[in-house]
Amino acid sequence: MTKTSAPAPAPAAVPPQTYPADMSRFSPLPPPPPGFLQARWQGPDYAGGPAAWIAALVGGLATAIALPLSRPGIGWLLVGLVMTGAVWHAARFGPKPDTALERWIRVGWAVLAVALLAVGTFRDAGWLFVFCVLGAIACGSLAVAGGHSVRAVVVGAMAVPLAFFRAIPWLGRGARAWQQTRERSGAAGRVVLSLIVTFVLLVVFGALFASADAAFATLLGDILPELNARAIFRGVLYTAIGGLITAGAIFTVLAPPDLSGLERPASRRIGRIEVALPLGGLVLLFGAFVAVQLRFFFGDKAYIQKTSGLTFSEYAVQGFNQLLVVTMLTLVVIGLVSRWAVKETRQDRILLRTLLGALVLLSLVIVGSAAWRMWLYQNTYGWTRERLFFGSVELYLGGVFILIALAGWKLRASWFPRAAVAGFAGLLLFLGAANPEHFIAEQNVERFQKLDFWYLRALGPDAAPALAELPEPYRSCALSWVIRDLKADPDQWYSWNLSRAQAAELLEDMYILGASQACNESERLNAKR
Repeated sequence: MTKTSAPAPAPAAVPPQTYPADMSRFSPLPPPPPGFLQARWQGPDYAGGPAAWIAALVGGLATAIALPLSRPGIGWLLVGLVMTGAVWHAARFGPKPDTALERWIRVGWAVLAVALLAVGTFRDAGWLFVFCVLGAIACGSLAVAGGHSVRAVVVGAMAVPLAFFRAIPWLGRGARAWQQTRERSGAAGRVVLSLIVTFVLLVVFGALFASADAAFATLLGDILPELNARAIFRGVLYTAIGGLITAGAIFTVLAPPDLSGLERPASRRIGRIEVALPLGGLVLLFGAFVAVQLRFFFGDKAYIQKTSGLTFSEYAVQGFNQLLVVTMLTLVVIGLVSRWAVKETRQDRILLRTLLGALVLLSLVIVGSAAWRMWLYQNTYGWTRERLFFGSVELYLGGVFILIALAGWKLRASWFPRAAVAGFAGLLLFLGAANPEHFIAEQNVERFQKLDFWYLRALGPDAAPALAELPEPYRSCALSWVIRDLKADPDQWYSWNLSRAQAAELLEDMYILGASQACNESERLNAKR
């Protein structure tokens, strides 16, 4: 007897859905607005062809061959010049600046970038050269991207670092297009590609054979520079980084971002009362502070300790903190008020000039006081890199206030953001020319009382001529780390540096005690002082 399967149950009836009568008012959400890249910086409308690849390869090879990443040296300048030449050649095919003045400003940014890289040819101070390299990147980016207002200058200074990544798909599209047309391009393109592949294969397999056999390595060593896995990795990495930096700059100069919209005036305005009350109160507060503290601002060490109840170091540090707070507060207030305050009538402009001018002048008094106190502190307790750098920044910020005062006369200054950036680049160049580590050593040697040899030994070859003036055994102890570094890591042609070369020449004929003996004797003598 066969069993019959039970029929499947019928699906349950779905009740009809009812919607509110006003459901039609819930319309679909509009698409999000286009982002900055889509709206203002789409890049070149063509792929990076052979010219872009060749320029990137030139910049990359220059980086791999001549860049001394671990120290300042002439190679930084050489690589910067090669990249500048490649980008300048590409700029002839990109859009031109609107005016001759703007073209010269772009040239000025490029000159500043190269000059900052040149600091590494003459000075060995690594802490200073780090700021110079960062400043060179920002100035070089402004040279290809431009920018006038504060926001435009910030975006322009970051354009090349951003284009570093955007250049990868751009070059990739160019490689694919070249591959599609390679067969139709004749024998020249195939020969070039074959030569590149041959070079890469010979380098890779030659390095492996050299690592496997000492005799073969000796043979190659007479023909080629030293090749090993580390050198190959370094060369590939440096070539990629240098090539993408060059390609990013070319990407930007061929199709720079549209920064004009970032400079539009504010749509909202604040009235006379909203300006007068906050600014007036701030001016009164600044005036009261300056009036109360005026007797402390320019006093000497004994007077300050007697009247303020602060130690001299606390007084100097407090002055710097005051400067930092006042600077940031004043810059923010002036920026906001200048953008949003009403300037239609003559009375509005007079009120704004009066209040902002008083605020700037009072801030300048505090800047001068803080700089003077830092000078007294350093002359009493000695000079260090940090104190010298922050003291220089104080003076730079005082210059920024002067620029603000000049800009406030017309209540409109499109040159101010670029002048502030160029002023900081000028500060770095001034420090490079002043040889800060030599100055620090010279000032401490002149105050030859109780020396901090741990700090003096940390100063680099820039300070060697001043440290050589110390009597023994202090001289040998202070120069011990410089001697050690020069012997352990001699310069190659691409890492040549003037300060290191002069220090090596100075120490060549100088009698130097052993580091341990000299420092132990120096500490013993130092403890008696």
